[in-house]
Amino acid sequence: MMRSLFQITKHGKRSIMTSATMNSRVNLKDTLKLPTTTFPIRSSLTPASAKELLEKCTDDLYKWQWENLPSDKTFVFHDGPPFANGALHTGHAMNKILKDIIVRYNIKLGKRVSYIPGWDCHGLPIELKALQNIRGTTENVSVMSPAEAIEKNKDLHATEIRGLARKLAAETVEAQKAGFRSWGVIGDWENAYRTMDLEYEVRQLRVFKEMTKKGLIYRHFKPVYWSPSSRTALAEAELEYNEAHNSKAATVKFPLANLGSYLSSLPNVDKTISAAIWTTTPWSIPGNLAILINPDLKYVVVNSSKHGQLLAGEERVEHLQKLMDEDLEVIVKDIPGKALLDVTYNHPLFPSTASPHPVLAADYVTSDTGTGLVHCAPGHGMEDYLTCQKHNIQPFSPIDDSGNYTSDALPTHDLTGLPVLSVGQDKILSLLSDHNVLLGCQPKFLHKYPYDWRTKLPIIQRATPQWFAGVEMIKESATSEIEKIQFVPEAGQHRLHAYVSGRDEWCISRQRTWGVPIPALYEVESGDALLTEESVEHIISVIEKKGTDAWWSDPDSEEWVAPQYRDKKYKRGTETMDVWFDSGTSWTLIREKLGEREGRALVDIYLEGSDQHRGWFQSSLLTCVASTGKAPYEKVVTHGFVLDEKGKKMSKSLGNIISPQEIIDGSYWQRAGQMAKVAQKPEKAKKQKAEKKPKAVAESSQAAKKEQSPDIDTLRLWVAMTDFTADGTIGEKVLRFAQEALRKYRMTGRFLLGNLGDWDGKEVPYNELLKIDQYALYRLAELNQSSKAEYDTFAFSKIFHSTNVFNKVFLSAFYLNILKDRLYVDDGISRASAQTTLFYILKHYLNILSPIVPLLTEEIWSHSTLAITQNMDQPVKSQWVEPPAEWSSEAAKELGRKFQSFDSCVEAVNFVVEDARNAKSLRANLEADIILVVPEGGEAQKFLKEIESELTAILLCSKVHVSTSQPSNLDEGAWSYSKPFTLLQEEGTVIAVPAKGQKCPRCWMYTSRSEVEACDRCAGVVERLGSCTATA
Repeated sequence: MMRSLFQITKHGKRSIMTSATMNSRVNLKDTLKLPTTTFPIRSSLTPASAKELLEKCTDDLYKWQWENLPSDKTFVFHDGPPFANGALHTGHAMNKILKDIIVRYNIKLGKRVSYIPGWDCHGLPIELKALQNIRGTTENVSVMSPAEAIEKNKDLHATEIRGLARKLAAETVEAQKAGFRSWGVIGDWENAYRTMDLEYEVRQLRVFKEMTKKGLIYRHFKPVYWSPSSRTALAEAELEYNEAHNSKAATVKFPLANLGSYLSSLPNVDKTISAAIWTTTPWSIPGNLAILINPDLKYVVVNSSKHGQLLAGEERVEHLQKLMDEDLEVIVKDIPGKALLDVTYNHPLFPSTASPHPVLAADYVTSDTGTGLVHCAPGHGMEDYLTCQKHNIQPFSPIDDSGNYTSDALPTHDLTGLPVLSVGQDKILSLLSDHNVLLGCQPKFLHKYPYDWRTKLPIIQRATPQWFAGVEMIKESATSEIEKIQFVPEAGQHRLHAYVSGRDEWCISRQRTWGVPIPALYEVESGDALLTEESVEHIISVIEKKGTDAWWSDPDSEEWVAPQYRDKKYKRGTETMDVWFDSGTSWTLIREKLGEREGRALVDIYLEGSDQHRGWFQSSLLTCVASTGKAPYEKVVTHGFVLDEKGKKMSKSLGNIISPQEIIDGSYWQRAGQMAKVAQKPEKAKKQKAEKKPKAVAESSQAAKKEQSPDIDTLRLWVAMTDFTADGTIGEKVLRFAQEALRKYRMTGRFLLGNLGDWDGKEVPYNELLKIDQYALYRLAELNQSSKAEYDTFAFSKIFHSTNVFNKVFLSAFYLNILKDRLYVDDGISRASAQTTLFYILKHYLNILSPIVPLLTEEIWSHSTLAITQNMDQPVKSQWVEPPAEWSSEAAKELGRKFQSFDSCVEAVNFVVEDARNAKSLRANLEADIILVVPEGGEAQKFLKEIESELTAILLCSKVHVSTSQPSNLDEGAWSYSKPFTLLQEEGTVIAVPAKGQKCPRCWMYTSRSEVEACDRCAGVVERLGSCTATA
């Protein structure tokens, strides 16, 4: 073996003298294989280069996959259209980035993906915003409420409103589209759909025609949710509930007209007895047509000194006393509810000559609230309506579109024009008091009450003529289809099933102008509606030529009337379709563009927020089942809402809104820093100023001060790390964590590229790799397989967790650290084995991460050497990289089991070395030799012998000795530290002792014969490099 000796040169430096030659010299540092790469520690992309990289990861990728991946292996992701009415927020980011991760993963599975983004452009929210933008300055707009905007512009012609709304929607679509694309979201952006496009509207109308043909569309006069502030009917999905709404509750007596057989037979009951009812909607009393009782409850007659005898529920007497603020005497008790069904009563505010009303049975009357008797107004509540329908009692609702009483409200009192929710209700209470029928009033009764989701004002239930889609007729088919669908999370199936099975019909008409017209004609003379398959088809043919605006702008003419109906004069209706019907027919786009898939649903996945079980998921299901008999989707994935770090809803008033754009452009960090300064006490601020900032914080602060490349991947990583099946949070702490994880991903990529900088592209066969490298590939295969399974089940937060742990704990803290000696100092099979393993790690690293952080993986790829790029595909285009079977074979699993058990030994070595360092026995790990004492002949000894040549690198020491007995020849007076460990269920001991050799000036291991000699290993490497004399 070659030997090298140090000598003193005339310059006072040490040089290595070899026996081979004495004539040439080379710096020892130049013989080390140090990392070299162009990949920077921090992204140095300019805005222009970032844009170019983004295009490669998005538009170019979508086009490439559509042209190159097989057409018989498809994945269809249908985009639920967001409303085109506002700026993008973190909820949008959560939604679109989740979709993008799924799309990118399916491209990696070799599927041709169809993802056509869309926008919901019609409806009240957009119309209201368009109206708010009319007249006045921006300052005026900001204070004008939606209700005020409607009132101020009530005389505006429909075509003007539609034009303004269309312009607003179109502008918003373009702004949102630019935002989505800036997040790295791929899709067929050039062919994005908008529900206001003519071709979309025509497809929607054809679904409506098909449902008309099947008898599923009809007109009824019945109560619906009505918004006086918006002047339109609302769907349940368009309501939000105020948990602390303040109502005026009233207890009212209704005089009995006919006591019926049972009460008449009771000697103590007066003919002047009244029924006591309690209501939180006194404004609805003019619409009263019945009193409801539960036939299974018991009732009593009580006596009031002020109001005479009253009929009430037996269990509600105590409550009635509190409502009336009076002690009541029970006259008769144990009256069966069913014995009261022949009783009639008089309306308390109608003339005594008016016809009496009946007492009816209803099982939803309970003894939990009220008086046990319920005021029934079938024009103001669905349950009341259905009960009265059984008795052929038609609803009565004397309220207009603005929520004001009409002249029909009370025969003897003019309430015309009074708002029912304010002064109108006060007038009713006053009249009840004047008639001496008001038993009590609670002026501030707090309870849950529905509000208009846009105007934030209370709604009412009001009977009006509306168009309905009959759900009852397709309910069985729809619920049967739900059973075939996969839901993530699984609870979604129950929610959607409950919504569908719990409704019999769907009110699809709206009294606004910005939407698709309901293609109904009304006979001028009678007002009767004309809605037939033939009439709808004819109207569609006119709309195809003229567009939907013509429905409002054209004069009345026969052109809109099918020839077979032109014997009568008709006029066009003014109602529009529910926007949920608009978006709910978006599946027709997929059918038109891609056609049917034999034996499969049109779409693989629908993914939206959890509120869409009662919205888009349901409307899509109902329209598709009604038209085709099948559900449009195979899987439904739902995500929660985005809250701040304290779990609060984000709002302007709380000042906790974080926009995606300020995360990307870095301005959020400046704002967060300013907010932190404001929140700090002076002394705390002074202290923190003196403290060194954490690395990630310092970097983000510096980046915010200068123009930086877009930080898209931090936003995307935040989405991936969030368990989207529940409500997610966002804030400085969460974003710092994502940013720090991204920095570590970047540093790992830099290490891999740096140490593959001189790799020749030749892969060492698996069975020739060092055992520790084989173990690394076993761990890599585990990560790959778990990540694939988690991608398959949409468990992206688990992927983040497992890759983060693998990166921080296994790679950074262990494996990459122990490779440095082999990579920088060694040559031959040891270094080649390490480089081969690093190449595999890079390949799988980019493979797993590319759907989540595509820009980072592409940037790493762009800095890769030719040897790397020739041996693996571009990350965003590559198919999912499957690990070779040998990486996870039974032998590999056994090796993995042994190395995982060996962790105990590693920890024990670290412990004793740290003890030695704390005692100042050594300064560096390499100053120690390690003795591993294990039982003779056991599995532990066999394993240690198997990896003996690798132990010094693994344990980061100069030499490792494996022994079966405690050493007896330790130098007297020399330090030593020991600690027990367990390896493969066998007890052993780690002993750290001073290294025997001298420090090698090249590798720094204490394995040289003297301070002026390089160790044999380094001398051999230098010799093979062709060096004869090396200057230290």
